[in-house]
Amino acid sequence: MNIKDIARLSETSVATVSRVLNNDPKVASSTREKVLTVVKENNFVLNVNSRMMRTKKSNKILVIIPTIVNSFYSKILQGIEVRAEERGYDVLIAISNLEEAKEQKYLDMLKTKQVDGCISLFSLFEAEKITALAEKYNFVQACEPTVGAKISNVTVDNRQAIYDVTSEFIKSGHKRIAIISGDYYKYSEWNRERGYKDALVDHNIKYDESLIIKTYYRYRDGSEALEKLLALKNPPTAVICVSDSLAIGAINHLLSIGKKPGKDVSVIGFDNTSITSNYTPTISTIAQPRFELGTNAFDLLYEKLTGNESTPKSVILPYQIIHRDSTKNE
Repeated sequence: MNIKDIARLSETSVATVSRVLNNDPKVASSTREKVLTVVKENNFVLNVNSRMMRTKKSNKILVIIPTIVNSFYSKILQGIEVRAEERGYDVLIAISNLEEAKEQKYLDMLKTKQVDGCISLFSLFEAEKITALAEKYNFVQACEPTVGAKISNVTVDNRQAIYDVTSEFIKSGHKRIAIISGDYYKYSEWNRERGYKDALVDHNIKYDESLIIKTYYRYRDGSEALEKLLALKNPPTAVICVSDSLAIGAINHLLSIGKKPGKDVSVIGFDNTSITSNYTPTISTIAQPRFELGTNAFDLLYEKLTGNESTPKSVILPYQIIHRDSTKNE
């Protein structure tokens, strides 16, 4: 049911229906009553946003995040909001909960012009679909760009970050280095695992597949993964975790069996979420510039919003390795 249908049923013109719905005082009362009767009988609701978007912008952007549980996203959202406010845009936040149907529902807001653009921090959809969306709408990605998609995005150099950490461990005497990775965030996981393997090769250390465990990102997953690693005939002396939550779980297991993180087994996480510096012992980690990930994501989107993007671009931001108690051999 649309305005054309209302006009047909009320035997008036589309223009007249539009004037009635916009409360134009010049419309005759009899005509107004006839149109409103048809509207009521058919439960018609005017999509004001959709109508307005045909002629003007909403000055709103959408940010899709996979979960609200992970505090990692908070500073990224702050960065986006600060930059958006500077440019006169409001920010709507949508949580997909890793459900395709929900993500699609939110992405449809681009099609209905309820928002002017979208920043996705993680998508379940394949590269072909993401590329098509980026070609048609103001759409960019941050943190976890879809592998193979042609879309502007901003990330850190995940491969180099883990390469550097692995190399540091090797130079400090570790020969058995494990990595606890995930099996969901394909872009970052693949690059972090590649950095780990490349560092081993470059330092003439044989890759042992038993030293890599792929799991989920809950605390208990990190704990269970480290338990498996320590049960090996030749267990690791250093463990790289692809998230801080996994590192916390690993450290919890060490503490539960009377071992000291850093002295008995070195553990490092990834992201530098606030808990890492407030935990006991403090947790070593690889810091992502989360606020800057947010500001840069909006800047990429703004280039599309203003028609200044000619081809998709990838922005790589610096990372920082932060050593705390969990890698100090004291």
